[in-house]
Amino acid sequence: MGISSDDDALESLPLRLLIVAAVAAMSIVPAAEALDTLQDRDFVSRAGLTMDEIIHTAQMLSMQGPGASRTVEVDISSEGSLKALRLVVGDDPDGAYANALVLELSSGGRIIRMAQDPAARMASPSGDSLEVTSERFSLRMEAHLSGDHCIVSVEVV
Repeated sequence: MGISSDDDALESLPLRLLIVAAVAAMSIVPAAEALDTLQDRDFVSRAGLTMDEIIHTAQMLSMQGPGASRTVEVDISSEGSLKALRLVVGDDPDGAYANALVLELSSGGRIIRMAQDPAARMASPSGDSLEVTSERFSLRMEAHLSGDHCIVSVEVV
């Protein structure tokens, strides 16, 4: 028993291949957008966790008192379309954002974390906010007294 030939099936093969190629091409864009969305979600999640680590370190150093220090490795890089533009740590010790950590995003949005319970004031060694535009860096944090307040000094090393 031999294989029967079907000329109609052979003639329709290029059309079927064209349809398969068209459907595959149309599914690439939604798949790429879904991947970008997942990468942005991952970035926001990692950035939030990193910011929480910085806040908790500042709170711990503030409770331990002058002389206590730690170094925090920061990685706020992104593979998606959403990027970190700038990380702002602290403010003047009496400023409104002395206990704040603000991550400014390429979308115009911001992620904000506050060191509130217990409160921890953060400032650069010059006494104002520290602004960092790098995606990967080490943040040196050290507690010291300023008047009657414990201030956590932050600097990039």
